[in-house]
Amino acid sequence: MSESPESLESRLADAIEQRDAVLVRQLFDAAEFVLLTVSDEEEDEDEEGASVFSTDMDGMDLLVAFTNEQAAGDFVRSMEEIYEEGDEIEGYVLDGDALLDYMPPEHGVYLNPESDDSLVIDHDLIQLVQKAEA
Repeated sequence: MSESPESLESRLADAIEQRDAVLVRQLFDAAEFVLLTVSDEEEDEDEEGASVFSTDMDGMDLLVAFTNEQAAGDFVRSMEEIYEEGDEIEGYVLDGDALLDYMPPEHGVYLNPESDDSLVIDHDLIQLVQKAEA
């Protein structure tokens, strides 16, 4: 039986607050995350026109991810005024262990931005999580 998104978010919040890298790793390994990309349809198809959402918060580079498709959809709807007409936003579901394996260097993770359940995992903790054994 899978756990509900709320319990995942709650457990992640507790693990992040305690800086428990092993528990964060276990939770990531058991979960799936949604990443969003935006591409401009006017760009040459031979070029990589899509880029994964990321942001900067207080000087910290963060990869934007969502714990469920509903949170990703809510985010896209809340931010639609900043996108241009030709922009195409797509979501990709990624296993938590794959997300950790392919994290951009020097990035943390911003989970569920623009929601009541948003969480930030700083780069230092992500590095510990990546090294932790589940």
